[in-house]
Parts: sequence; C-alpha cells; structure tokens
Amino acid sequence: MADYALGDRGSVDIITDDYYEAETLQVFEELQIDRERIWYGPAHLVPEPDNPYEPRSIAVYIDEFKIGRMSPEDSAAYWNAITRVVASGYVPVANLQLSATARRGENGSYIESHGKLSLSAPGSLFPLNNAPTQATLLPQGASMKVLDEKHHSEYLHSILPPSGEGRVILTLEANQAKLSDGTVVDSVDVLHDRKLVGRLSTQMSQQLAPVIRYAFSKNRLTSAWGTIRGNRLELSLTVQAVRAEEIPQEWYQTLPNNVPELLPVAEEYEVPNAFSPTVAEEHRDEQPAPVRKRGIIAGMFGGGDKAEKQEKHEHTEAERHDSPVTQEAEELLPSSDIPDESQRVLTLLKVVSALVLLVGIALIFFMPFLGILVAVAGAALLMVTVYYGRQLLGLDDEDYLDYEDDDEQHEPEAETGTFDTVEYIEAEDK
Repeated sequence: MADYALGDRGSVDIITDDYYEAETLQVFEELQIDRERIWYGPAHLVPEPDNPYEPRSIAVYIDEFKIGRMSPEDSAAYWNAITRVVASGYVPVANLQLSATARRGENGSYIESHGKLSLSAPGSLFPLNNAPTQATLLPQGASMKVLDEKHHSEYLHSILPPSGEGRVILTLEANQAKLSDGTVVDSVDVLHDRKLVGRLSTQMSQQLAPVIRYAFSKNRLTSAWGTIRGNRLELSLTVQAVRAEEIPQEWYQTLPNNVPELLPVAEEYEVPNAFSPTVAEEHRDEQPAPVRKRGIIAGMFGGGDKAEKQEKHEHTEAERHDSPVTQEAEELLPSSDIPDESQRVLTLLKVVSALVLLVGIALIFFMPFLGILVAVAGAALLMVTVYYGRQLLGLDDEDYLDYEDDDEQHEPEAETGTFDTVEYIEAEDK
C-alpha cells in the first residue's frame, strides 16, 4: 500500500519502554553504555483492533520492527483518523524521533528509550480540501505568512472550520509583478481550490518561483500544506513548506503528490487484524509484566524479566534462576558486581577525598598557598577513587551492547537491519 503522510504540526510521545527493547536494539544495531543515539525518519502507524492486551491500540513501526505504541489515551483520540487512512487503502506515516541509551543496572543491562512522533492534533491531520490531481506537494517545513489575505476575508471565512483552525492544501503560482520604481520581480500567488487568497512575500517568491516553474515544465502544479486560523473578526493564513534550498533531490525526480483522497468521514471504519507480538510480547503470559523496563538481554532472547535500577525495581534470586537463557546471555557483558569490602573502601575514599577538597577550599580564604595544595590533593584523590570505581564496574568506553546476526546464538527473527539515518549523540557519563 502507498504511504499517506499525516499532518505534522505537533508532537505525540509514544510508549517504548515495556516490550520493545529487542526491536529497538535491532534498529540501532549496537548501543554503548551511557551513550545516547538518535534515529529520525518515517514511522508507520498500525491500528491493532485485535491487540489482546490493549484493544484498539496503535503500534509504531520502523520498517518491520515494532518499537512502541501510542498511550491508551492517544490511541483512543487518533483511532478514527488512523483507521480512516487504513480503510482507504493507505499506510499512515509520521516522522519519528527515537532515542536510546544502554544502561547498566544493579543486576543487568537494559535500554532506556524515548519516542516522539511529529503529529498534528486529530482534527488537523487531514486537509479540508483535496490537492489538485496534477499537482506535486512541497515537503512540509516552517510556516510562511500569506500576505493580503484580508482582501479575501469573505471567502476565507466561508472555509474556516467551526473549531477555528484547519489544515488546507494551497496551490502556488509563479507570476511577475512590477514595483513602483518599474522593477519587475517574481511574485507567488496563493490559491485555495483555484480561488486567489493571497501572496507570498517578495523574498519567499524569489526563492520558490524557480521551483514552481520547474514543476510546471513537467506539467505539474505546485501545492503546499497550509493552515487557516481565526474567528468572526479576524483570521490568518500560513503556508508550511521547506525553503527552496532544503528541497531534497528526490522531490525533483518524483514530484510526488502524497495527499490522496480518503474515504468520507464516518463514525467507524473496518480495518483488518494487525497485532504482531514483539519478542517480549510472545513471552508476556509466561512472566509478570515489567514495571517500566526489561533487561535488554532478556528482551533479545525472549527470557524473563531482569532487574533494573535497584531503587526502581525488585528482583529476587529465585526469579533470576528462572531464565537460564537470560543468564547465559548476560555473561556476554562485563560483570557489574562489586565485592562488599571494595564497596566500603570506595565509599570511605569518596568521603575522605570530598572532605579534603572542602577543607582546601575553605583554607584558600585564610592561607591561599596551603589551601590550594590541600584542594588539589583532595581533587586528585577523588579522581583516583572515581577511576578505581569505574574499573570495578567495568565501565570503560568500549562497553556496549551489540546485536549480531549469529544463527548459533539468536532466533531467526532477530536479524538486524541497516539504517543510514542514525545520528550519534554522545552524552556525558552518568
């Protein structure tokens, strides 16, 4: 099915921290401890009327990997709109920013992830009108104000929805205008359903006019997303389109019109069953559901729950021995256990070094030279203590969680994909 790009003038957080660790790891291929990575690109929204755990849930996919879902509240709010797209024969698509960081807990490692969809409010996902059949749609971008819209207020008030805001498809036409000094400049007129409703500024017209003329040379009109807002007294009209220099080369090659016509508005739409369990969801009935996060190794291999940070999660020794596959896999990572004696020594050294540092800072005001020496000694002792603690934890810069396609260690469905749009962002060590 063809993609249907939803309106993106907003953001919606999705749930990524329950049963999606194995799939998230496959998207990123590898995650380093305490090193955040970010993926940005299109995601598919899939309604799941047959979801046995959350009926009428909306899942979020990156290619074939289900990496999250909307919250029950957002799923209910967007259900009618998303099922309308699916029932019309299209795949709902919205841009997603997915971040993930590997963390080391008291008894295991896990993934901390967050996802945010660029998605308009349910009432603004679709335009109030259709794009012309022979038009190409510019990629969405920053808002540009439409000028002289007050001269067309009567018509614009006639299309303003009762809510006071709506999305529209506007057509851009490149013309020329003569200034008062006789200079001829490009001028882009803005039309709604073939009716003139304003114009773009001279600066924006000069940038977009060559793009519009190129599309016209290919027998295509140029359309763009727009937003109309207002009330009985006043209104405004804006165009959301990328600047000319930001238009990707692919657009010039394909000249897409990705706002196809949908089924009429209805109270309910029939969509097929689409629930496909993740690796962890396949074993959801075998173990209690996790409070917030599951161990990354358990998620990869379908084992039981692993403990996370001690202050947030509880994990008994009996539960740990219930999953032999998880234990075997966990051995792939450096151990994070610290002997009690070493832990006490570390704590004592931290307290002593902190006290020495504070005393040195205090002495600086009375005996500067001695104070500086004491402060430097305290700081040096503290750094040595921190380094010693990291060595015990095994937290060097080479620690990472890596998922490889190995038939002898992984299930067939755990094959990884390659994503060229992954952006690396290094965060400070926690």
